[in-house]
Amino acid sequence: MISNKDFNLIAALDLSPIKVKLMHKQSGEGWSLEKANAMEIEYRRFLYLMKAFPNEQTAPLVDVDTFWHYHILDTMKYARDCDQAFGYFLHHYPYVGMEGEDGAEVQQEAGQRMRDLYESTFGEDYLHAQPANDLDYGAAGTAAANNPWYGAATGVEAADVQTAWCGAPAISAAGAQTAWCGAPAGTAGTVQAAWCGAPAGKAANMATAWCGAPVSQAGKPAANAQTAWCGAPVSKAANAQTAWCGAPVSQAGKAAANAQTAWCGAP
Repeated sequence: MISNKDFNLIAALDLSPIKVKLMHKQSGEGWSLEKANAMEIEYRRFLYLMKAFPNEQTAPLVDVDTFWHYHILDTMKYARDCDQAFGYFLHHYPYVGMEGEDGAEVQQEAGQRMRDLYESTFGEDYLHAQPANDLDYGAAGTAAANNPWYGAATGVEAADVQTAWCGAPAISAAGAQTAWCGAPAGTAGTVQAAWCGAPAGKAANMATAWCGAPVSQAGKPAANAQTAWCGAPVSKAANAQTAWCGAPVSQAGKAAANAQTAWCGAP
């Protein structure tokens, strides 16, 4: 049964800035609005499953993981959103499945587990019929914009389903493993990365993402958190603002000859 409280906390998250970034051609993925809306639905559902089943070894679809990556890039917003939705920082582990000889098997199991949890929780097929490309999401995208949990808007095509290689590692017992991704719980044991997998029966056409989202056992941010496409916030800078991002400086403090400016920076 879906918890209305948890449901509402995640539904209240403003993910519009993340979609804008994903639709940006230069610094994002160049997604259409329809696809961004569709993946927003699946990402919210993914977050709900991470909260509802913190000890499960699961792996999201690649597009869902991509949405997650871009959410994390806005480090300050991601931290606030995690605090609002979870009460702790949902970490992302990028090495799931890169250790151990049984990675492929664990990968498939994690992907299948995600599918099982998804279908039992939301009462819908994990794989939905999808148009040929993201420019044809149309009505589904419109429905998604009106309802943040609208399932049919996902438009996931069975033949092309891919599982991300990352997630939030779950810790359910000593030696717990995650398939390329999972969400770690605060129980005893060590997390081992496996790849996280493609839904069973679809291995030939599936792949997993290369990173995962480990939740810290104490619910605190990782000490060595890093950002992509954007900079680390400068503490107490008087009215400091950045336009999309800052100009890279060489290690010696000089501008590199071919330096390019990033699309983000340190606010």
